[in-house]
Amino acid sequence: MKEPRVRVAGILTDENGAILFVKHKKKVKEYWLLPGGGVDYGETFQESLKREFIEETNLEIEVENMVMIFESIDPKLSRHIINIIFVVKRVGGKLKVGDEEILKEVKFIKREDINDILLYPNIKEELIKNSYNKETEIKYLKNRWE
Repeated sequence: MKEPRVRVAGILTDENGAILFVKHKKKVKEYWLLPGGGVDYGETFQESLKREFIEETNLEIEVENMVMIFESIDPKLSRHIINIIFVVKRVGGKLKVGDEEILKEVKFIKREDINDILLYPNIKEELIKNSYNKETEIKYLKNRWE
């Protein structure tokens, strides 16, 4: 029996409000994600997110508050991901793309340019419209498979 995968991701903004994204390439498809990844057994959400940020962006972060939770369920039922999104704060490191072959680029993208990228899962509207910070309340977005 397959089980859902738990994925954590972080919203990190620069001084102008642009959001950090990581470009992935699988086979011929290129797309962007918020930095993050799967939670390993025995690892807290915060530990996982800190590890993933270092692996993907070389940045050390402080995890602040949870702002979104939603599922991504493939209509063919081949994948079921529980996405948990946090606001994060940079505390160290120099921005550079991680060593994994799937990782192609890391960069801050202005909110007005987010509609121009292929983003998985598609939470563009939420990222463009909302200013996430320590006071943001958690929002449940339901299923987002795209």
